[in-house]
Amino acid sequence: MTTAKMHRARVYETIDPLTETRSLPLTGLLDCPRRLDADVVSPIDVPGFDNSSMDGYALAAATLEAHTRASDPAPIPVRGRVAAGARGDTVAPGTAVEIMTGAPLPPGTDTIVRIEDTAPGAFGAASITLELPTGAEIPGVGNFVRPLGSDVRAGQTVLRAGTQLRPAHLGVAAACGITELPVRSLPRILIVSTGDEITAEAAAGINDANSVTLSAGLRRLGAETEVAFVPDDPQALLATVRGSSADLVISTGGISKGAHEVVKLAAEADPESAMVFEPIVMQPGGPQGCGRLADHPWVALPGNPVSTLISFEMFIRPALLGIPSDEPPREVGYHRLAHGFDETPPAGKLQIRRARLTDQGLEFIGGSRSHLLHSYAEATHLVFVSPEAPGPDDPFSAAGDRLMTWKIA
Repeated sequence: MTTAKMHRARVYETIDPLTETRSLPLTGLLDCPRRLDADVVSPIDVPGFDNSSMDGYALAAATLEAHTRASDPAPIPVRGRVAAGARGDTVAPGTAVEIMTGAPLPPGTDTIVRIEDTAPGAFGAASITLELPTGAEIPGVGNFVRPLGSDVRAGQTVLRAGTQLRPAHLGVAAACGITELPVRSLPRILIVSTGDEITAEAAAGINDANSVTLSAGLRRLGAETEVAFVPDDPQALLATVRGSSADLVISTGGISKGAHEVVKLAAEADPESAMVFEPIVMQPGGPQGCGRLADHPWVALPGNPVSTLISFEMFIRPALLGIPSDEPPREVGYHRLAHGFDETPPAGKLQIRRARLTDQGLEFIGGSRSHLLHSYAEATHLVFVSPEAPGPDDPFSAAGDRLMTWKIA
């Protein structure tokens, strides 16, 4: 029997050739968790100049030292103001200048005194005196100064190839003046929902959820999608897909053991088909298929809605993101069950349950059956229950009494 890990490798073999490196603007990556395909080096220092980290006064440390050592210190004259985004004139020894947070230190200054450490403690005064809390040290060179390049140096590698881009990564790129990033491109995808039961004329009509959930998941990755509905007619399925300009087909349904499994029948009717259909030791989502059919790379998912979504999480999402097959595609945790098992896990299979994480631990939501989509919608985690005797390289094994989870919400 094929394991989930083995099938994931097959899906990767189907999807990987459809991707390439492409530079996308940062604005095109705001909602798409893409993976970086090359190292990124900053062309500039960040910050690009010494600047103030506080609202206050810029002056020379020597001016402060002379002021504080005097037996009867005279007020320090204030000569002008430097706002953020402005460049101030040279500040003469013995004087200070008002400065705002983020403003460049003007020539002749090397330290900042906070406005609250002065009297009168408000901007607009002609002169100031230093008023520090009891026991506080006299500010020295570099006080409340953000030095040039203290965050990033020009020529520094700021992002590494393989990084899953998060908001902070995009912010680093923007701060370095980088407007585009090299990321993994995604194929155009045709989603095909199969079955007479999802057509309007069906006697036992079923509202289709699969095309909606898959479209939502794929578009959140930045993929372009289109949707087709095909009845249990293998020739109609072949004609629909052959007429599509999509790079990849993802179908739902038609691959189990019934008499009208349309994807399997289409593969039998297509002399150039190179599809592999296999049951994998996973619940839900046991029936799976991938390969090539109707002149297109194809990943065939089971038709029950929970099976479809779990298959997307297990195989398609990580493959599209380019996450290495030995790395989890979601945030991993290990948690105890709050109330134990509510049903006996299937022998010899990897079971994937939906659960909510509470203060008491994981609480299963709904049963394990693959039509219970509402319980999936209420879940925060997928919970992995490995077979009783998992293999030595099982990536889903428990840690003692704590089950492995992926955070999905």
